[in-house]
Amino acid sequence: MIGYRRVSCVAVAVLLVSPAFSQEMPEHKIPPGYEPQEMPDEKGLWLEVEEYEKSIQQSPLLVTNPDINNHVAAVVCRVAGEYCGDFRVYVMRNPGFNASMTPTGMMQIWTGLLLRTQSSDELAAVVGHEIAHYTRLHTLERMRSARKKMATGSVFDISLLILTGVNAPIGQMSAMLSLLAYSREQESEADLLGVKLMTESAFDPHASYRVWRQLMAEEDAAEIKRQEPGLFSKSHPDADVRANELEQWIQARHGPPDAEFVPDDDHLAMLNRNYLFLMEDQIDTNRFGRTGELLQRHMAMGIEPSLVRFFYGEMFRQRGQEGDEKRALDAYLHSIEGGNAPAAAYKNAGYLFLKAGDRERSRQYFQQYLQHQPDADDRAMIEFYLEE
Repeated sequence: MIGYRRVSCVAVAVLLVSPAFSQEMPEHKIPPGYEPQEMPDEKGLWLEVEEYEKSIQQSPLLVTNPDINNHVAAVVCRVAGEYCGDFRVYVMRNPGFNASMTPTGMMQIWTGLLLRTQSSDELAAVVGHEIAHYTRLHTLERMRSARKKMATGSVFDISLLILTGVNAPIGQMSAMLSLLAYSREQESEADLLGVKLMTESAFDPHASYRVWRQLMAEEDAAEIKRQEPGLFSKSHPDADVRANELEQWIQARHGPPDAEFVPDDDHLAMLNRNYLFLMEDQIDTNRFGRTGELLQRHMAMGIEPSLVRFFYGEMFRQRGQEGDEKRALDAYLHSIEGGNAPAAAYKNAGYLFLKAGDRERSRQYFQQYLQHQPDADDRAMIEFYLEE
């Protein structure tokens, strides 16, 4: 798991590089092509993780979209360098922010992480951090420690719960994550080695702290709305401090960032092509503070405005607070005016006009919906409304 922990605030900016980053640059502990050592517990862990990987390969949550997988795999392989052949990368359908690595080289990337990265550089920052945990043997040490602490069950059981348990009770999730937590020293090593991997593969090292700042802004938005914290907050209470330390360390060695951040074309294009799929699960979380923060960021970074406005409509429609029906309808109409609205924008506008008693405009948008979606599953229902 990504080992950042969050505190409520940072009182004063640290003027000197933090002691956590004053150590020498850590090196890889294992070479490419690493195999488990002839130790009973390591062999046993390997077998457990192999069973877990088989379950991942058969999981309905596994994303098979080649466009998404090819983009993620290209970033992973570029960061991994000569370790590229050691990794199997699985993109999993989950709206949370997470990436993880097993001692066997199995990496998971959640779709929620893709929605929260503005560039390939930011994705590379997360990937580099996880690869560093792997090559420093942190993942092996963590799973070995977790196995000793567990009264019953296995690493396989815990991994499945974390994969599918994004909505599990906070206490239960926190207890599971505490078994798999990295130490502060391990996190600092992964930060430094991860940045080294990024810079060696020509990614922008400044993205490594930028991605955490964005995630903290989302957590703050969720806190204002009194919503349940995400996996990030549950397991990582001091991310503000870590982000500041990392920024100071990077600027001292690589200089300041460019004055203006510009998302790279490849990552932005991938998000645009798959935005409807990627945002669907986020909307269904009903965590409106998070969703609003994400949509605001997506609009600013250049996601197709008609798509973003459609999901504003979805958010307001599902939230259902006073005035939200009008907000939703306005968002759908703006999406349609943009010229690239999903077919569902016409249908939902039709329903809202019907609910408001405007049958003529309801009919207009229902007809346009069927024109854009002639094989719609709900065609019979829409035709029923039109006949009325």
